Amino acid sequence: MRTTPAEPCNVPAEMQALNRSFATLVLDAEGRIARANNRFLRLFGYELEEIVGRDVSIFAPKDDTSGRPADRPRVRPGENWTKRLRRLRKDGSELWVESHFAPIRDADGRLIETAVIVSDVSDQLLRTADDRGQIEAIDVAQAVVHFAADGTVLAANALFLHTMGYAANEVIGRHHRMFVAPEEAAGEAYADFWTTLAEGRHQAGEYRRIGKDGREIWLQATYSPIFDPSGRLSKIVKYATDVTAQKLRQAEYQWQIAAIHKSQAVAAFDMQGAILDANALFLEAFGYSLDEVRGRHHRMFVEPAHAHSSEYAAFWRDLRAGRHRSGQYRRIGKDGREVWLQATYNPIFDMNGRAMRVVKYASIVTEERLQQAEHEGQIAAIHQSQCVVSYALDGTILDANDNFLETVGYRYSEILGKPHRILVPAGAGGEEAERAFWATLAKGEAQAGEFRRVGRDGRDVWLQATYSPILDMGGRPFKVVQYAVDITGEKLRRADFEGQIAAIHKSQGVITLALDGTILDANDNILAILGYDLAELRGRHHTVLVEPGQIETDDYRDLWDKLRSGAFHSGLYKRRGKDGRELWLQATYNPVLDLDGRPFKVIKFASDVTENVAIAEAYEDAKRQAQHDPATALPNRARLASFMTSALPHPAARMAVLYIDLDRFKPINDTYGHPVGDRVLGEIADRLRRLLKDDQIVARVGGDEFVIAAPNLGDEEIETLCLRLLASLSAPIRHEDAELAVTASIGIAIAPSDATSADELLRCADAALYRSKQDGRNIYSYYSLERHERIAAHRSLAEEMRRGISVGEFFLEYQPRYETNSRAIRSVEALVRWAHPERGRISPADFIPLAERSGLIVPLGEWILRTACQTVAPLDGIGVSVNVSPVQFRDDDLVAIVASALAESGLAGSRLELEITEGVLMEDAERARGIIGELKALGVKLAMDDFGTGYSSMSYLCDFPFDVIKIDRKFIADIEGSGGGRAVVQAILGLGRSLGLSVTAEGVETNGQLALLARDQCREVQGYLLARPMPEDRLRDLVAGAAEAEDEPDARDIAAA
Repeated sequence: MRTTPAEPCNVPAEMQALNRSFATLVLDAEGRIARANNRFLRLFGYELEEIVGRDVSIFAPKDDTSGRPADRPRVRPGENWTKRLRRLRKDGSELWVESHFAPIRDADGRLIETAVIVSDVSDQLLRTADDRGQIEAIDVAQAVVHFAADGTVLAANALFLHTMGYAANEVIGRHHRMFVAPEEAAGEAYADFWTTLAEGRHQAGEYRRIGKDGREIWLQATYSPIFDPSGRLSKIVKYATDVTAQKLRQAEYQWQIAAIHKSQAVAAFDMQGAILDANALFLEAFGYSLDEVRGRHHRMFVEPAHAHSSEYAAFWRDLRAGRHRSGQYRRIGKDGREVWLQATYNPIFDMNGRAMRVVKYASIVTEERLQQAEHEGQIAAIHQSQCVVSYALDGTILDANDNFLETVGYRYSEILGKPHRILVPAGAGGEEAERAFWATLAKGEAQAGEFRRVGRDGRDVWLQATYSPILDMGGRPFKVVQYAVDITGEKLRRADFEGQIAAIHKSQGVITLALDGTILDANDNILAILGYDLAELRGRHHTVLVEPGQIETDDYRDLWDKLRSGAFHSGLYKRRGKDGRELWLQATYNPVLDLDGRPFKVIKFASDVTENVAIAEAYEDAKRQAQHDPATALPNRARLASFMTSALPHPAARMAVLYIDLDRFKPINDTYGHPVGDRVLGEIADRLRRLLKDDQIVARVGGDEFVIAAPNLGDEEIETLCLRLLASLSAPIRHEDAELAVTASIGIAIAPSDATSADELLRCADAALYRSKQDGRNIYSYYSLERHERIAAHRSLAEEMRRGISVGEFFLEYQPRYETNSRAIRSVEALVRWAHPERGRISPADFIPLAERSGLIVPLGEWILRTACQTVAPLDGIGVSVNVSPVQFRDDDLVAIVASALAESGLAGSRLELEITEGVLMEDAERARGIIGELKALGVKLAMDDFGTGYSSMSYLCDFPFDVIKIDRKFIADIEGSGGGRAVVQAILGLGRSLGLSVTAEGVETNGQLALLARDQCREVQGYLLARPMPEDRLRDLVAGAAEAEDEPDARDIAAA
């Protein structure tokens, strides 16, 4: 704060003068606002009645305390005070003002009022900040030194000190001559240099200076006198750039130095006109780099027609003859624009007086030459795009362009010499307002804004216009030019928008929100819907209307994220009224954008649809009850019939219908009563639901009868579903201390082979169910005799397999995997075999699929794993690989079984390799990722089996931690042919190397295949050529070296192939 003694400003004439010139505010003795002039009101955007009687703190930002009475400066009697303050306009925008507070006292010296004279200094502060920023930028980029007027060093920046080789304490307080050669410092020119600076005139140029180590340093420098506010020289600041290197490079061109000081742009040519060199100003003027012009002819800057003229040829003949040429020349820049030069072409002579080159000194006069044309072009452009009218100072029309005449509908002759008021509507302020308008313009003050005018036909014309006084050479206005744009259409659209908004406010609820969710305003409709008063909502967060459980949801956060990004949001929203009742609003949240396209608030339009939602919910509830079983909440027979009808759009549509009847349910119901029976039915319903996909349906059609309809299932998928149903439904149900056991019988009918309509399919499935009941229950049967017989055969084989597992009919054989070149056994693959007592050896291709469909693969796979680990554990250095089917992978006990097998056998996890196919991963990738992580934690290796035969093996290799790739045998079989098999194998081998994975080729059956694999650096092979699957004792002998593989090829031959 600064205080300035002054006389009390209590003279009316002085106040009138201040009112005309400044924004003025008057405070009463208590510091409240008494009155303000129009300049003040316009500056802050208020109406007088909005501020009278209020404290001046209404203009202070929330974070500023200087406006509060307790924080104002203490003023001694008879003194004024002045302070620079940050203030807020009504619209919230900030400005900086210089406020002068002048007390007004009565004859007894009592304070009666305080006059506050306010000046807007925002632009001044911005310029100050800009100047400071520029100075800081220069300080970083250039060497800067501050000198006293006598040449004493006051300060120097780091770049200057680095350039000269000094530390700061070595130069501060010493004279500038320390940087100057002694003979130069003693000369008259050096004294004149400082005399000129002391007189306040700046000096600029290239200067030779001496560094601390004695070396010459050339600086491109400007010495700028700095003056204090009273105009006295306070110091001299030197801004400099080190051009030493440039000076050294240009030493051979000393003749250019004089030219540079006489002109700005310089270029050198040989006597044929080829460009030898050009300085930066020349290149900048034409838009080229030096590399683009060096060696090319001068005619590149000349229009083609002139370049081939006799005048241009004579121009170069004169230069070659040693005659100089000068004048104003029109040339062409790189981008095709005109460049005007005031130039001199000077031949340079050698020692023998012969012209050896031409140096051109030029000043760029394009701006001066084009300035007049540019001004004329701008005026012409304005006349083409805007309405332009010229007036005398009394408002008489002197001239008007065609745009204006077309807008108002007059002919030129009808308007010339007429007064401006013919364009002003009747009742728009009258003659007094018109005179005041033109009096303001005559004083040189422009007028701008939206003006309503009247056309020749009487219609309203709205113009966005500026009335600009034009000044003569003496600075006095002599006419007024109006530039205007017709905005009549925009005004009509705006009025239409305002009408629409008013209509919306009458018919809908409207809330205005800040981007942080704060409620800014609300109309009467929404207040009535919600039951609040405006004062209860304004300033509170939107969450006051939201269910507590919704506030932390992703959906609610996403709503506000989208709104803050400028995207609108609409839909049906559940909200809470003041009384806590549930409300349903059909609403649209609309971000409102500022002029830069950024959202700054949100307007929500809403309609109360609570009653409609209640009716719809009641209807849906009734519809649901009509189509669902009340005890299990499953669809009923009616819903099933509707689903089947829509899922059988044509006779060829495929659908499986499974009719399910619970075995042993009636005894449970009779023994424990209906409540327990209903609980059992509910559990059965939940199990059925969990087994079905989204496009399938399960319905309760009777007491203990259920029907599943499943479109588009293949035969194997139907059997898999049936097996899963039988397994799930047969699991015991706990009731108090008892376990209630039920099983299920299933009858299957398939469209279109068994029937094509819903009723016929249900009848066929019911008939098949009867067959299951007859055949022993807890089984499934097909309506089709052919399918029934096939499934009966499968069922019989499955039973034999179950018995075979228990009595030891299954055994393992092991096929070695060899290191390709050394022929060392690295590991073995465990392969299951079945020796049936009656049928003999049954192929794995026949019993493995059946084991997977029936679920027997789980106990069989566990036996394989445990047996393989026990067999291989004693064989030092040998690993074992075991296949794991997708069914085993679905078993929650898989990891525990693997851990148990390793622990019981003593086999290290690193010696066990589990082979899986991509089908294991496709079913549930996330679940598979968790299981694989647990297996890897045991040290187990993972191999991708049958690589390349699926759809997405590549992505799975990248996403999952595999150790081995097994190339499928079909690619190995083609490796010697011309079908591209070898290219595929080479690609897989390259992929394995890139990913750091081992690669095993399986199915190697010929020497040629083995040789090619060795050549392609496949390091591990497996196949009949090397060793067939063998029993456990044969494997032990092979590993121990007691027996050798039959027809074993020599490893050296393989390596040489």
